[in-house]
Amino acid sequence: MQRRKILKWMGSAALLSAVGHSQAQKTVTIPAPDVEIGPLSALDAPGQYLTFTYPNQGEPYKSVVARVGKVVDGHTLTLKQSDEEIYLRAYSLRCPHSGCTVDEPGARLMQPDTILICPCHGSEYDGVNGALEFGPATIGLTALRVEVRGDSLYCVGIAPAL
Repeated sequence: MQRRKILKWMGSAALLSAVGHSQAQKTVTIPAPDVEIGPLSALDAPGQYLTFTYPNQGEPYKSVVARVGKVVDGHTLTLKQSDEEIYLRAYSLRCPHSGCTVDEPGARLMQPDTILICPCHGSEYDGVNGALEFGPATIGLTALRVEVRGDSLYCVGIAPAL
């Protein structure tokens, strides 16, 4: 009789564990809102950028969208406008290591040798695509997805990791 009770208890525990696991998998994540950044016309030449605030890990952080001279990586948005292609790249300026805001982009943003530095622990990021150049961070700045609606740019979410 004791053995049956133990087996019944173990079966019940396994069932409860499975139910709890399936409920945990059904957790719905609320997508970040679409945020209007500004007019596309403000980025009329490579190197120009707009800053905006966008949620990153649940908190609003300063972010940047910039016009780059070429495709930087899989997160570069390519647009056709008249006879030319326009390339845009957006990322959060929140350091993934410490949560601090990295240095504000300056006039040298999108130059090959531009480095953005986290003031908290010194992590360095490529100013063109936000890639990690030097730690202690272990990943680059969070890529953001942008869309064009009419003449306005919108940030529409966090881009998946490459």
